[in-house]
Amino acid sequence: METMSQDLRPKKIWVLYGGSSRERDVSLKTGAGVAAALEKRGFDVTAFDIRPEMLDTLPWSLRPDLVFIALHGHFGEDGVIQGYLESRGVAYVGSGVLSSAVSFHKGFTKTILVNERIPTPAYVEFTDEAHFFDQERSGRLGENFYQQSWFIKPAQEGSTIGIERYRAELIPEPKRRETFLRMLQNAFSFCSDIVVEEWVDGPEVTVPIFEGRALPIVEIRPKSKFYDYESKYTAGATEYLCPAPLAAELASELASLAVRTFHVLKCQDYGRIDFIVGPKGPVVLEMNTLPGMTPTSLLPKSAAVDGMSYEDFVERLVCASYRRQNAAPKKGAKP
Repeated sequence: METMSQDLRPKKIWVLYGGSSRERDVSLKTGAGVAAALEKRGFDVTAFDIRPEMLDTLPWSLRPDLVFIALHGHFGEDGVIQGYLESRGVAYVGSGVLSSAVSFHKGFTKTILVNERIPTPAYVEFTDEAHFFDQERSGRLGENFYQQSWFIKPAQEGSTIGIERYRAELIPEPKRRETFLRMLQNAFSFCSDIVVEEWVDGPEVTVPIFEGRALPIVEIRPKSKFYDYESKYTAGATEYLCPAPLAAELASELASLAVRTFHVLKCQDYGRIDFIVGPKGPVVLEMNTLPGMTPTSLLPKSAAVDGMSYEDFVERLVCASYRRQNAAPKKGAKP
């Protein structure tokens, strides 16, 4: 790869990784991979295994040119670390405070997608168990609610953590309400907001976004029939096809929807949009503003098919982010 002009490259980069969320182990792998890639490309890299209470102890007087946020889940993807860095006037890679917070909350994301007429599975959102029972008693859930199949998802968790699969046809009718409530209570143990999402059958695909365009699509074929945490992060547990074996028209539609979703949610630099290709066409499941960069992660697989090695991609990403932020008008500055 051709080396970029030095004035377009950040020199000193901090990688923040680890964190305290349920995705800490994944973040440790992402951070280690990113830091090693940047060091190979000649950047001055310092990596910090950081938790929220440690932020003020970092050597901020040795100000970095850029921070690479390799934190997943709470404190990383929800806008918290982004807000902290902005309060210190420190540049960072990735989406801003608002887009990170909105994209991390599945309910907020869906509200925007529906408003923008971007296809997403039908859903019901509950803010607590009392809210659910109020909806049930009022009849707003509909008399066939327990006869349908649903994904029950904590609104603010990643990596399929806390997700329950309610398959009505596999549960004897007298046990359906009881089973659903047990699954709902388990999801509430992870998060106070729950999204109950229509079950859509079809292949799962993901579309990474980088430099304003869609990278090659990845089809995900878990051997366990469900792409859960173990399937995502256990080598050999899932088959990945990239580029996905899709008809050209469908691939073009997915790419267009992914780019549109990225921009509608006001994301920056890079991201990854997950889809199910259902009987009526593709539907957006969620937006990932800080995609995993582990050896089994999907974005590096897609970038490789696009001709970028892991190191190529990381270098191009930090340089593109650095150029974007140095070209933008400073906050508070006169135009």
